Amino acid sequence: MDGIPAELRQRVLAEGGDWFGLRMILVGNYYSVEAFAALAQEHGLLRADFTILGYLSDYGEMTANVICAMSGRPKNSISRGVIKLTANKLITARPNEEDRRYMLLDVTDEGRALYMQAMKLFREREEDVFGFLSPSDLAKLDDLLMKILAHWHAR
Repeated sequence: MDGIPAELRQRVLAEGGDWFGLRMILVGNYYSVEAFAALAQEHGLLRADFTILGYLSDYGEMTANVICAMSGRPKNSISRGVIKLTANKLITARPNEEDRRYMLLDVTDEGRALYMQAMKLFREREEDVFGFLSPSDLAKLDDLLMKILAHWHAR
C-alpha cells in the first residue's frame, strides 16, 4: 500500500466491516492493475484481449457471447478485442455450423504463445500478492473462491 498515509493504512487493515466486496476489489486491483498495465505496455494487449486469449487457450473454441458470459466482460470490449486479435492473427473466426449468426473463435499458435508469455506477469503478481500464504491458507482460499464461482455461475 505504497503512497497511503500510515494512519489510513492501519485503519484500512484494522477495520473488517461487512463489505467483503470492497476487500475483494482491493485485492483484485493489487493483483491485476500492475500486470494489465505491463501487458499493455509490453505486448499491446488490453484486458479484453487477454481475456479472449485466456479463455480460448484454456477452454478451446467458443463464441464471443460465451466469453462474455463466462468472464462478465462487456460485449463491446470483447467485440473490439475479437476484431483486433483476428486482424493480428492471434485468433481465428469461422461460422458456427449450429448457428450461423455466431462465429466460433479459436486461438492460433502465435496467440497461445503470447498468452503463455503474458501469464508470466500474472504468475509473478500472484506470488507477490498471495506468496506469503501457507499451503493450507491457499487451499482454503481456493476452496472459497470455487464455492463463490459455483454459486455465481449457477444463478
